[in-house]
Amino acid sequence: MPLLDAVLSLSEAPARDEALQRILRELARVTAADALSVLTAADDGAVTVAAQIGLSPAARGLCFRPAEHPRLRRATLAAGPIRFLDPSEPDPYSGWLLGNAGAIHPIHACMAVPLRVQDRLAGLLTLDACDPHGLRDLRDEDARVFAGLCAAALRLDAGPSPAPETRRLLAPAPGAPAVPGRSAGMQRIEREIAVLAPLSVPVLVTGETGVGKELVARALHERSPRASRPLVVVNCAAIPAQLVESELFGHKKGAFTGATAARAGRFEAARGGTVFLDEVGELPLAAQAQLLRVLQEGEIQPVGDDRAHRVEARVVAATNRDLRREVEEGRFRADLFHRLWVYPICVPPLRERREDIPALCERFAAGLAAELGARRVDFTDAALHALAQRAWPGNVRELKHAVERAVLRRMVAGEGAAGRSLVLRLEDLDPGADARSSAPQAEAIGPPQPLPDPSPPRRVETLAETLERARREAFARAFQAASGNAAVAGRLLGLSRSFAYKEAVRLGLLPGPAPRRR
Repeated sequence: MPLLDAVLSLSEAPARDEALQRILRELARVTAADALSVLTAADDGAVTVAAQIGLSPAARGLCFRPAEHPRLRRATLAAGPIRFLDPSEPDPYSGWLLGNAGAIHPIHACMAVPLRVQDRLAGLLTLDACDPHGLRDLRDEDARVFAGLCAAALRLDAGPSPAPETRRLLAPAPGAPAVPGRSAGMQRIEREIAVLAPLSVPVLVTGETGVGKELVARALHERSPRASRPLVVVNCAAIPAQLVESELFGHKKGAFTGATAARAGRFEAARGGTVFLDEVGELPLAAQAQLLRVLQEGEIQPVGDDRAHRVEARVVAATNRDLRREVEEGRFRADLFHRLWVYPICVPPLRERREDIPALCERFAAGLAAELGARRVDFTDAALHALAQRAWPGNVRELKHAVERAVLRRMVAGEGAAGRSLVLRLEDLDPGADARSSAPQAEAIGPPQPLPDPSPPRRVETLAETLERARREAFARAFQAASGNAAVAGRLLGLSRSFAYKEAVRLGLLPGPAPRRR
């Protein structure tokens, strides 16, 4: 029963966001909603997306001011479930639904339920359906029950105490290294984090793809006085160039075609926390000018607004590019480079710190095994030796995926479940992994295509096409890692088994069910 499963999800989840995500999955099973979300309310009235299903991955962390969105304003003032029946009324998620990304006025049914904790507004539960009648079968009483579970989850915060065998993975002891590794390079980074974390100066993290730059950024935030504030992660390379300024700095209603409501940007969502700009070298020059203004003046100017807004957030940026060369070739502003280059942290590639590989392998394997229900994971000496000898062009990310694939193969084969231990052997590992590229694609996707020549004018990919392509690639990678098992792939993607299977069929990654005989 979905309701019982939702209650169990609340009791078993390790922390707030995971509990919310599990509750939304169970609610998705009993509704025809195309998107569900939980937004948390701040003291200043702003609401931020904390968990979601069916929206673009970039929607997580979106911050809205209810006063600027009619539906959100009515939802925050409502005493119970409220349904929005006028499809022409602007919706804050217009253009964010995966099934209708890019649509200006998608026709869909909307519903919201306020989440209250001790008579205080703690957030909102929202449901959106592309079918105007998609939420007709969801009773208000059932919506109230799921909203109550979400409200209870909002009180978890720290979550229950983890099991002894996973406590070290989920909550490192005080004084534990901020980044894993015993090599000289990682010890140097540990010292740099200790010095830089308490400060407000911008930090630039450099290194090859997959070395763990985001982990360094998280450590800088978590060890800073801003740790209780949001850490807003932005992948600059994943945002279409025409949307970058709106995404980072927000926009006013009517600022451009499709801007049916005002929206706050990622810097306002940080609210005194940290903004991590991954792949900062991908920012277009216009957005670089705005970022420079943030660093120099502490101000942003939303798209279509002639007024500046004060923001207070620390900037941590990361890149795998040589920004000095980018400056020389005119693709990166020299003044912004010098603002970011206060104290760069260079993360060494994995091939230069092979002594860290055994500890990293055990960390990755234990984390996934705990999630899937195995008691613990060990490695034979031969397996660890083989892993330590590989080139790992994809660095820590490639190592992590290789270890996870090995664990999943054994789990799919029925080993390591029900609290039993698991030993990974040499034959469980991918043969010849060091000969492949750092980001292997699933066979269903086909070989990577060469970049087009930028000189002639070409058709620009729409947002809907970009999101659909990214969605297909994510599903392909998950099903490849899970050896085609929909339950395991769904768990990796944070989705239910049935939804993962249906999407894989729709995307052409799996064959559909055989037709029934008459």
